[in-house]
Amino acid sequence: MSDNSFSASPAIHLGAFLRTLTAPLIVWGAAVFTVTAAGQPDVVCVTPAAWLMALWCGGQYVRLSGGRPGHLGPALVGAALGLGMGLIFMLVSAQTMPIAPDEAGKSQILTAVMVLGGIAVCAALSTFTARATLRRYARDR
Repeated sequence: MSDNSFSASPAIHLGAFLRTLTAPLIVWGAAVFTVTAAGQPDVVCVTPAAWLMALWCGGQYVRLSGGRPGHLGPALVGAALGLGMGLIFMLVSAQTMPIAPDEAGKSQILTAVMVLGGIAVCAALSTFTARATLRRYARDR
């Protein structure tokens, strides 16, 4: 598909955005809170592996937007997913993991890395799979 076809589509399809974003956030949030409630809050440290859910988001967003995702949609849905996962990390680590006073600075840096890294990585992964899905759509037409 050429970039000209993108200019006519809206920057973001709200319905596709919300439907794509909610599924992985619910799955990851439920998994983290269930395992944390069972006494293993360290599961939140697997958040970087959960960023791979953004690969699904890119293709799903393209499918739900009818093959016209706009310029920003896939990146924004990935960034929102990364932010949501970062907030889950922040909430669980702040509430359940004891931190020594001399380690507070390191904990804040780790949390910032998880939030900002999640935004960047998830946006990139989502955009990558959205572009791959669009190429597949163009080839099939």
